[in-house]
Amino acid sequence: MSKDFKACGLFVPRGEKLRTYLQIPQSTVKIPITIINGVEDGPTILITAGIHGSEYPGIAAAMELGRDIESKDVKGLLILMHPVNIQGFWARREFIVPEDGKNLNRVFPGDPCGTLSERIAYLISSNFFTIADFYVDMHSGDIHESLHPYVYYPGQPTPEIEKKARSVAKVLDMEYMVRSMATGGAYNYAASTGLPAILIERGGAGLCLREDIDAYKDDIRNILRKLNMFSLCVKPRHYHPRDVENLIYLEALETGCWIHHIHSGDWVVEGQVLGTVTDLFGETITTYYAEQSGVVLYVCPALSAPKGTILCAYGTIKEDDED
Repeated sequence: MSKDFKACGLFVPRGEKLRTYLQIPQSTVKIPITIINGVEDGPTILITAGIHGSEYPGIAAAMELGRDIESKDVKGLLILMHPVNIQGFWARREFIVPEDGKNLNRVFPGDPCGTLSERIAYLISSNFFTIADFYVDMHSGDIHESLHPYVYYPGQPTPEIEKKARSVAKVLDMEYMVRSMATGGAYNYAASTGLPAILIERGGAGLCLREDIDAYKDDIRNILRKLNMFSLCVKPRHYHPRDVENLIYLEALETGCWIHHIHSGDWVVEGQVLGTVTDLFGETITTYYAEQSGVVLYVCPALSAPKGTILCAYGTIKEDDED
């Protein structure tokens, strides 16, 4: 970014910071946004938090980074939205935008004449994806998800986009990363348009712990430094991400009570009991076993498990971890 920022009725001159609200067309909804326009030329980085309104650590981290980072600290343009799903945030709703019941992360690129979720997605994809050089989407386990920190990078666009996204994913202080072949989601849509993007998962279960917030802030500082936007010191990392592949998303075959025998971050072996689903009298309906050995990335910690609930996700660690 080498000039003043102008978009969606917002104006930020070079060398200044704006903390305000982004109006969603045809609604009274406003998204909190921080725009930091550096004095020097550099990349344009877009960061969204709270596309799912109850995934708290990323939201808090984006809020604090937007408060603390000044225009003198960055080269280029840094845009943070925190939280995107402001309606779901205040309603304490998992996944959905309350007004239309849709999962905002599943409606990109959106529709300017659609429901609230679709209009939010369209506003972001048409005005911000188009000017960004890199996109970071900050998530956590939702209210009913406990997870071990990991990051997704897109595997379905061009090799160049995948390589750029993976190189950024590798600077995070976490043990695992996943090459996603999905086509849905904000970051995958962004990648399909030629915008390198990653989705970070850290924290969960409706908690907003200081250690997760601070770790998330370190993640973002590492990313900004990697992208030559940020020159301030960053903390040494404890981990270097390894690829997890052959991911199994275990779905509940029936509605019942989920009693998990494993936790996120655990290593499981093929044939091990992952958990059981019982009826409301505690009688076992189904016992679920590991189909392969691997690491557990997330687990549903909730007792209530309607049919189709993702009970856990686990995968194998790739042996040849090439840069």
